[in-house]
Amino acid sequence: MGILKLKRGTEANRSGYTPADGEIIATTDQKQLFLGDGSTAGGNAIGGGGIDAGGVIAVGVSTIPNGYLKCNGSTISRTTYSSLFAVLGTVYGVGDGSTTFRLPDLRGEFIRGWADNRSVDTGRVIGSTQVDDFKSHNHKQYSIAINISTSTGAGHYSSTTSNSANTSSTGGSETRPRNVAMMYVIKY
Repeated sequence: MGILKLKRGTEANRSGYTPADGEIIATTDQKQLFLGDGSTAGGNAIGGGGIDAGGVIAVGVSTIPNGYLKCNGSTISRTTYSSLFAVLGTVYGVGDGSTTFRLPDLRGEFIRGWADNRSVDTGRVIGSTQVDDFKSHNHKQYSIAINISTSTGAGHYSSTTSNSANTSSTGGSETRPRNVAMMYVIKY
């Protein structure tokens, strides 16, 4: 039976260290355990809900759970959050171009599943955005034409009257499905 080696440190410390086989690291900022195998930088997560760095979840509270950051488009350190930077890179923004990167900004957004070669919503890549839109359609509009013809002793008079109308606007300031407000957070 070997001796249990336990180390503790921040996520930044852990990600730059390769723990020996069987060594356990406890992160003081994430409150998570990692088990070393002697070859994986940072070790392998033990527990933690099974969510890896870069995983996004919706939480039904306004406080940020330990080990997560708000998906609010913030610019954060590539060193402090190296595990997250290793997964995201600069998909959501390069930050200052050398020491920081940007988080996704999901405030007030609906998330759409990536089509991944399916024949809907083609040409998209992970992290791309779309502006609001609605599918092209039309509405029937009826027009009434009245042809009035009269004859008098002085001659024959004919007139045509067309009547058309525009549909009126209805609705609010955006197109949206029913929804519930929650906060999106990302695992670091």
